[in-house]
Amino acid sequence: MPASNPLKTFALEKFLRMCVHFPSRQGLSPFVLRRMMDKAGFFFPVDKRLAFRQLELAGMQCEEIRHKRDPATQLIFHIHGGAFFLGGLESHRGLMCDLVRATGAQVIHLNYPLAPEQVFPSALNTLQAAYLEALEQGIAPKNITLSGDSCGGNLALALCLKLRDENLPLPNGLILLSPWLDLSLSGASIRRNAKHDALLSEQLLRDGVKYYLNDNASVDEPYVSPLFANLKGLPEILIHVGSKEILLDDAKRFKEAADRADVDCTLTIYSGMWHNFHMFNHWIAPAKKALRDITKFVDRMDR
Repeated sequence: MPASNPLKTFALEKFLRMCVHFPSRQGLSPFVLRRMMDKAGFFFPVDKRLAFRQLELAGMQCEEIRHKRDPATQLIFHIHGGAFFLGGLESHRGLMCDLVRATGAQVIHLNYPLAPEQVFPSALNTLQAAYLEALEQGIAPKNITLSGDSCGGNLALALCLKLRDENLPLPNGLILLSPWLDLSLSGASIRRNAKHDALLSEQLLRDGVKYYLNDNASVDEPYVSPLFANLKGLPEILIHVGSKEILLDDAKRFKEAADRADVDCTLTIYSGMWHNFHMFNHWIAPAKKALRDITKFVDRMDR
C-alpha cells in the first residue's frame, strides 16, 4: 500500500481534529452541525467535466453523476454517512465524483430523510422504495452495487437484509466504507481509538442514536444494528476501514459474522487511516489505493 507524505497526513489530521472532531463534542444542535458539514463539502473537489442530473425516487431528492460520453454498465447506489442526522448531496458530492472517475460506473446519490425530523425506520423504508422504483424503471439488480459510508453503510446493509427477508431482488454487490453497524456502541475500538480517530467522536455517535431511534426501537434490532443480523444469503461484500477508526471493531466483527454465514466478504484495514478516509483521496495515498480496490470490486461485479 503506498505511503502518504507524513507531513501532509499529519497536517490533515490536525485540521480534522480542529474543524470536525472538536465541534462534534461540543453539544451543538443537529441543525448547526448540519450547516457546518454541508459547508465542509466545498473542501472536496467536484469534477465539473462529469454529467450531473437531479432526479427523484420515491419522493426523495437524488443526484445522478456519470461520465458524459462513456456509457456505464454498472450503477452504484450510494447512501451517505453523517450519523443519521447529517450529510447530503452537498457534503458528499466530491466523493461521488471520485467514485465515478475511479470505477467508470454511474452513481446515484440518495438523499434520504434525516433524523431528528424523521426517525427509524423512515430512512430505510424510503431507500427501499427508491431501490424498487429503480427496478420498475428497468434497471436490473445484477447491474446495481449498493454502497454506503459510515451510517450509510448501516442503511445499505439493512436495506439488503430487508430485501432478502421480503424475497425481493438483491443488488449484485455491497460496499461498506467505514460502516457503523452497531448502535449499541459495544465495540472496544470506540474507547481504544478515541484519541486516534481524527474525524469521528463517540459523542457524535451517541447523538446519532438519540436522534435516530424513538422509544419503540431497540439498538439490538437487526435493521438498526445489522451487525447482529442473520447474514445468510447476502451478496458479495467489500468492507474498508481505517486502523485508527473508533468503528474498527464494527468492521472486524462483521467480517467474522459474514464468514460464519458463508457470505463472500472482503475486509481491508488501511493502516494509519481515520473514519471516512476515502473522502480525502486527493491528499493521501492510502485513500487513492482504496478507490482502486473499489474499482476492482465493481469490475468483478460487472462480469
